[in-house]
Amino acid sequence: MLRTHPFRTLLWLALTTAPSLVACSGSDDDIGPHSQPGPISTSGILLEGDASEAQLSTVLHRKPLRWAWAGGQFDAPEDQATLAADVTQTFTWHADAADFAAGGAAGDVVMTHLLSFDRANGGGLLQVFTTASEYTPDTVAWNKLVAAGEPILLNLTTASFLGTALPEDGGPFIGQTLTFTIE
Repeated sequence: MLRTHPFRTLLWLALTTAPSLVACSGSDDDIGPHSQPGPISTSGILLEGDASEAQLSTVLHRKPLRWAWAGGQFDAPEDQATLAADVTQTFTWHADAADFAAGGAAGDVVMTHLLSFDRANGGGLLQVFTTASEYTPDTVAWNKLVAAGEPILLNLTTASFLGTALPEDGGPFIGQTLTFTIE
């Protein structure tokens, strides 16, 4: 007699149909150069924590969606903060795990975060890809941010890997963007 495993069956069904569902769930708020064809360079993006070049490449090749619950929210600094130039700021955040992680999926779930520091008037300053939930710039990176001399936008994008794979429902998801100034 065949024995069924409802959880495994539902998980398999969810993972196999997710690409079709996600393809229909995009919005005009989706952004990217990530959707452009061709190679995307990972050079110049700092890797922190246990983040890998392969994970970064995977995230950059996928168009992120605006889903704040999965994209993440900053804990520090506060939006519109003025930071002292002589004290290096630690940036901290939190993000909810992807639905498949909450469902008890087998394997290791690894959350990755892409921090993009940009000038408010346009132009990138610094990008960091990490598995940690905080980032403290080293002296070179902090000085680069201080030298901007204008408000800085910090964007948070999160993706949840299952082992080495990034399931469709693992992101990447765009989280909070905050603005800060360094004086």
